[in-house]
Amino acid sequence: MEDKLIAIFLGFLFGGMFLFVMSRELYRMLKTQYSSAAEGNRHLRQGNLEAAVSSFSKLIEKQPDNVDAYLYRSSAYIQLNLLEQALDDCNTITELAPQNHYAFLNRGAIYGIMDEDEKCIKEMTRCLELMPDQQDALRNRAYAYSRTGKIETALTDFNRLIELAPDKSSYYSERGNCFLSLQKYSEAIQDYTQALQWIKDSWELYSWRGYCFARIGKEQQANADYKRALELNPFDTAIKQNPEDITSYQQRGNLYYDAGQYQNALNDFSKFEETSELTAEILVCRGYCYLNLGEISLAKAEFQKAHSMNAYGDAIKKDPLNSSHFLERGFLNYYREDYQQALHDFTHAWKLGEQSEELLPFRGAAYMKLHEYTKAKQDYETAIQNHPDSPHAYNGLAWLLATCPDETFRDGKRSLKLAKRNCILLITPEWNDLGTLAAAYAATGNFDEAVRLAKESLALAPEHEKADCQTRLEHYEHSEPYCDFET
Repeated sequence: MEDKLIAIFLGFLFGGMFLFVMSRELYRMLKTQYSSAAEGNRHLRQGNLEAAVSSFSKLIEKQPDNVDAYLYRSSAYIQLNLLEQALDDCNTITELAPQNHYAFLNRGAIYGIMDEDEKCIKEMTRCLELMPDQQDALRNRAYAYSRTGKIETALTDFNRLIELAPDKSSYYSERGNCFLSLQKYSEAIQDYTQALQWIKDSWELYSWRGYCFARIGKEQQANADYKRALELNPFDTAIKQNPEDITSYQQRGNLYYDAGQYQNALNDFSKFEETSELTAEILVCRGYCYLNLGEISLAKAEFQKAHSMNAYGDAIKKDPLNSSHFLERGFLNYYREDYQQALHDFTHAWKLGEQSEELLPFRGAAYMKLHEYTKAKQDYETAIQNHPDSPHAYNGLAWLLATCPDETFRDGKRSLKLAKRNCILLITPEWNDLGTLAAAYAATGNFDEAVRLAKESLALAPEHEKADCQTRLEHYEHSEPYCDFET
């Protein structure tokens, strides 16, 4: 019984907003005698962006070397999403005043908004060279590092931000997201809890913390956080006000999924069915809902549709060095039973430095499906060595050693040790964990215990797995170990 293969849905995106010179900087008076400076400042503070552009343009006509006027006009352009014009103003500033760190801050923010993360990082680094510990630059650079998969480096910037501003709640939540990406769930929980001291009504923080609690087996705390997240979520109201608000359905569907309410999630994702916005991403989400509901054929159909729409292809083309895109596509290919392609994606993710605890157990399971037992065993062993307190590989390796069709791989005694360790780490074992433990006992000749556990596994198993569970139980009742010829 191979390792549980559960897709991870992280309810956040790094880099949702890049920071540039905004209102808190505008109280610094422009050094000019012209009234258009004050007008531009006032318009910018009030959000009258086009009027602000006009005022600063008039000032620039009269003072073509006025650096501040270019700076503030670039900020107005950014908010108007006129990024090329904003970029031109920043370029002009760096020519007029090469030491003006705000120009690099704004130019880096522009590149961030344009999804040119490496350029963003370069600009923010230059800003920090000119003005060490400039918090907006540190935060922007951390966002960009995160989006390029350099989570450890991003973590360094967030650590510094917290040293500079230990009472800033957003820094804790953002560092928590880094820890979550690194699968350091306990550290993430600490940061989310700290942030919740200041932001008590954040549905996102409760959702993220709930996810982390679930990953370390603290189901009671996870359920409490998910319940609170659902109570606080803004999407119910948004949908009532506008039943055609597709984005809110997607966001609420993600939250339902994380909370384990798969039918509710599926209902929300299905709102896309008759719209032009049915994307490969939504099909993948629906596939995982069906998978968790035990509707295997429907799940495979959704995954196949997503594959035909080149799921993750655009993301990989845009950011070919981001290992998580290949990992996610590997999950998709595994579930649509293209194990060779799944191996290709998992291996590529591994070469790019992907550190997910799930990667090697997934690749090991794919090797098992292709009867490459030596490679499967090696992946499971490496996964356990790298993450000795993570249950993902223990179940897979225990199953291989107990049931492998090739007798040279069987080792009932070690299988039993691994299966027990898996159940201890999980705290609340599921049907397939108990099934693996039963197979391990059978492999050691303890059929009484194998029968007892196989019955427990059968009682907990989803409907589509019950026939196989029954078959294994009958083997043990006849004092026969089980051999998994289908693997």
